[in-house]
Amino acid sequence: MSRYGRSYCQIYGGFRRMGAKDLLLISLIVAVAPTAAATAEEDGPVGLARPGFEFGARYWYSVGRNGYDYYADTTTSLLVSRLTYDKLAASSGEIYFRGDVTWGFFLKGVIGAGHSGGGNLRDEDFPPGTFPYSATDSSAEGTLSYGSIDLGYSLIRQPSFRLGLFAGYGRWNEGITASGCTQIATNPDVCMPVPLPTSIPVIKETDNWNLLRAGGVVDLMIGERLKLTADAAYVHASQKAVDDHYFTFGLDPASGSGNGFQVDAIVAYQLTDAFGVGVGGRWWHLSTNAVDSFDQLLTYRTDRYGVFLQGSYKLN
Repeated sequence: MSRYGRSYCQIYGGFRRMGAKDLLLISLIVAVAPTAAATAEEDGPVGLARPGFEFGARYWYSVGRNGYDYYADTTTSLLVSRLTYDKLAASSGEIYFRGDVTWGFFLKGVIGAGHSGGGNLRDEDFPPGTFPYSATDSSAEGTLSYGSIDLGYSLIRQPSFRLGLFAGYGRWNEGITASGCTQIATNPDVCMPVPLPTSIPVIKETDNWNLLRAGGVVDLMIGERLKLTADAAYVHASQKAVDDHYFTFGLDPASGSGNGFQVDAIVAYQLTDAFGVGVGGRWWHLSTNAVDSFDQLLTYRTDRYGVFLQGSYKLN
């Protein structure tokens, strides 16, 4: 199979775990933030204006979609293939924290990992590279890891309202294993006449994004116990991808960049002064362009969205 046709295209991905430096930095912040909070004046402002430290754990259920168009060169003049990985449902566990000090500065971060399954890969190959038109379906599952750390300043600090701006670094890793191959169009040379069973993986890909983040976070107290939080960041992404086709051209690394956003919204209720629970929603989106080892363009569109439950503990 030529590098243009991309037959038997199912994506398999391994993910790379958060680096040791990222974990060490987050660990140091978690260790230092309670001490900073403890130095605040006991008779200082109350509510959201009070310095303190909050940490907790979340369960995130999300659905992902990652698709890209693959072109014959570095322009968009000739479309060769389109691969769409859809309905990748993931269950992830994560920990998070936020520490505020008297002067208005804060540090916050999150780290998590999970597994996705139940997805589908639709691989389309177009003439003239592949003739006639080919479209195949495959099952898909994979892995997910992510994290971020932000430094910010609260421009407004009132007992019932707080507004801050932040900048930071994030990491997002996804991998997908696509197995089996069933032709749903008319091409007799791709996954025909006998479809490949889902017990056979045919492609593995690793996608890693390094993220530069800049955004804002707002908190609003409704009464003494209920808090609404919205966190939104613009991100600039640097992408590294490695595509391994088992039955055709083998390893094909690609690199590029792009932009996107990461948005969270949370409703939290304090059961006691220290312990709280909450529910939230999240949407991450990236649009990136990469060039592979064959000097061909890949235009990616990546989304992951879902809901999460959280439990938190506060030190003020």
